[in-house]
Amino acid sequence: MVDILLATYNGEKFLKEQIDSIINQSFNDWTLYIRDDGSKDTTLSIIKEYKLKYPKKIVLINDTKKSLGVKLNFLELIKYSKSKYCMFCDQDDVWDSNKVALTLDEMRRIEEECNQDVPILVHTNLRVVDANLKVISESFWKYSKIDARRNKLNNLLIKNTITGCTMMINSSLRKLIFNLPDGCIMHDWWIGILASCFGKMGVVYEPTISYRQHGNNEIGAISYTLIDRIKSKVGNPKSLIENFELEVIQAREILKIYQQDLNEDSIKIIKEFVNLKKSNFLLRRYKILKNGFLSDDIIKNIKILIFI
Repeated sequence: MVDILLATYNGEKFLKEQIDSIINQSFNDWTLYIRDDGSKDTTLSIIKEYKLKYPKKIVLINDTKKSLGVKLNFLELIKYSKSKYCMFCDQDDVWDSNKVALTLDEMRRIEEECNQDVPILVHTNLRVVDANLKVISESFWKYSKIDARRNKLNNLLIKNTITGCTMMINSSLRKLIFNLPDGCIMHDWWIGILASCFGKMGVVYEPTISYRQHGNNEIGAISYTLIDRIKSKVGNPKSLIENFELEVIQAREILKIYQQDLNEDSIKIIKEFVNLKKSNFLLRRYKILKNGFLSDDIIKNIKILIFI
């Protein structure tokens, strides 16, 4: 019923704990698909050891593609998923024993409200921990000042509120993910935008995963106290502008690939976003406010209104 997609690369240090936490799930109707991206440590040996021990539960994907990077590694994994639902898994975290069950409950609740043909994404909160699993914060959303309720298209164009390693998607949404172009910033952000355009989004506020911070995370948790936010956002606007340009490119790619299937409202919102810079100063601010192209961070919003 559930495919778990685990992307690995040089993950020998924490991989066993992650796989063990999947094996110990209270819900056991799952298959674990693992694809390694050319590890140079003992990651592959660890995977093969578990595959021998659990041959009916673990599938190791063997191909000649190497060094694809995180998002394209997951894209390859998605191609092998045939079950009703699939989940995304990083190599260095630890899942709570009820993670699959809790996420699946929310998925089924949404399915009862609509139908199973609707593309659905469910994501959860995370517990932030250090390399030794000591708790830093019980809520990643609180720690990083993320409002998970801001998951409409206009919100997601400007900020990702979804963490990939907590996602479950149904087969209807999976079928929409046939490409992750260069303009895609990260796979979870891209999939979240697709869910907001074509389907429904569910949120589980309870943390279901220990999100390990160890210095080598591809994307980690960042604490934002008020002072941190002022330091990072009031200074040089260069990073804000550069990030905005990447967000515009990503939105443009969504429009290019899916325009024939998008509804009129989604097309209008995306076009307004990608064409913001073509408007004059005052009209640009009006469009930002009218369409809600704003973050959940007041300081960032002030900078958006000043510099974008």
